[in-house]
Amino acid sequence: MSDGDAGAVLPTGTRLLHIGPPESGMGALQGAFHAHRGELEGQGVHYAGPNRQPLAAAHVISGTPSPYANGKVPPERRWRDLVREVEQSTAARVVISSEGFADAEPAGIERVVRDLDRSRLHVVVTLRPLAAILPSQWQQDVQAGMVLAYADWLEAVFNEPAGKVSTTFWHRHRHDRLVARWAAAVGPDRVSVIVGDAGQGGAEGSDRQLRAFEELLGLATGTLVPEANPGDRSLTLPEVESLRAFNAAFRAEGLGTRLYDRVVHFGAAALLLQRTPAEGEPRIETPDWALERAASTARDIVDGIRGAGVRIIGDLHALTVGPAARASAATTYDVDATWADIGATMALGIVLASGLARGEASKAWSQIPWPDGPLAAGRRPPRARVEPLELARVSTPLLGLILARRFLAAAGSRLRPARRAS
Repeated sequence: MSDGDAGAVLPTGTRLLHIGPPESGMGALQGAFHAHRGELEGQGVHYAGPNRQPLAAAHVISGTPSPYANGKVPPERRWRDLVREVEQSTAARVVISSEGFADAEPAGIERVVRDLDRSRLHVVVTLRPLAAILPSQWQQDVQAGMVLAYADWLEAVFNEPAGKVSTTFWHRHRHDRLVARWAAAVGPDRVSVIVGDAGQGGAEGSDRQLRAFEELLGLATGTLVPEANPGDRSLTLPEVESLRAFNAAFRAEGLGTRLYDRVVHFGAAALLLQRTPAEGEPRIETPDWALERAASTARDIVDGIRGAGVRIIGDLHALTVGPAARASAATTYDVDATWADIGATMALGIVLASGLARGEASKAWSQIPWPDGPLAAGRRPPRARVEPLELARVSTPLLGLILARRFLAAAGSRLRPARRAS
C-alpha cells in the first residue's frame, strides 16, 4: 500500500499485536492504553495483560532473560496466561503490546501466530527514524549494564557486523527485515507499519501514532491520551555517563547481573527517570559519520518496507530524515550541582531498591511506570529485595554453613537454661 494510507478499522474479532520495536514510542502508547482501560472496554477494545505491557510473556517467546524473573527466562505460564486472557475476552478487538516481541526468532514468531490464531491476528510495527533511535538504544543498553561509550558503541553497531552489539541492534532495527519476518508468518495483508515523527521524539509524533491506533481499533478520536509521566523521557548525557561509571565499578567488584538488575534497573535508573534535568543539561549527540550511515541504511529500509506489500500509515520518507540541528545552548548549567544531584538520586534509588527503606513511605515508587507492576491504583509495585552487598561477596555454600552454625548456636543457647532449671 502507498505511503499515508489511512488506517481502515480492523475487522471484529481482530487480535492486534503491537511488536514495537524498542525506542519507537512504545512508552507513550502503552501508557495511554493502560491508563484508559475502562474507556477502551466501553468501546469494545480489551488491552491484554495486567500491566502497562506483558513483557514477561514476550520474553518467554524470545527466550530472553528478564529482570522481572530474577535474570532468567520467565516461566511458560506467563505466555499461557496471556493467551488464555486473549481467548476469554469477549471484546470486539484485543490489543497485545510489547517491544519484547521484536526480539523473537522465526520459531517464536510461528508460536505466537499459532497460539493467537493467524486468521484473527494483525501485526502492527511502529517506527521512528533510525537516527533518533541510536542514542535512545545506547542509553537503554547502558541501563542494562553496558560500559561502552557512545562513540565505541556506534563503532560496534556500524563496523562490527558479527559482534553481539551489532547483531542485537540490527535484529530489532533493520526494520524492513523485522517487517518481512512477521509478514512471512501472517501474510503482508495482516501487517501495518505506523510511521512516527521525523525528529528525536515529541508529542506530535506520539499523537500521530495514537490517532492511527484509534482508527485501526474503531475508537473515538481522543480516547488514547498519554500519561503525564516524568519518567517517560530520555536520560541526559551526564545521567547516562554516571550510570556507565557505576557499571564499570560494579563489574570491577565482580558482582552479579541479578544484583545489578535489582539495584539499578529497579533503583538507580528508575529514580533517575523521575529526576527533572537542569536547564541546559547536555543531551546525547550523534556524530555526523554515524548520522550519514544511519541515513543510508534508512533509505534501504524504506525501499524494503515499500516493497513488502504491507499497510503503511504515515510518511515512510520521514524515516530517512535526521535530527534537527541543535542550537547552541543559551543557558549554562551548574555542572557540579548537576553531578551531585545525579549521584544523590542514584544512591537513593539503590537504597529504595535494596529494601533498607522497607515500610517507609516513598513518593518515588508511586511515580515509576513499572511495566510488570501491580494494576490496582494506589498500590505500590513489589520492591525487588536484594541481599546486602556484603553477602553478595559470600559464596552460597559458605553462607549455608554460616546459617547452619548460627541456627545450632541459637538452639543450644535456648536449651542450656532449660537444662539448668531441671
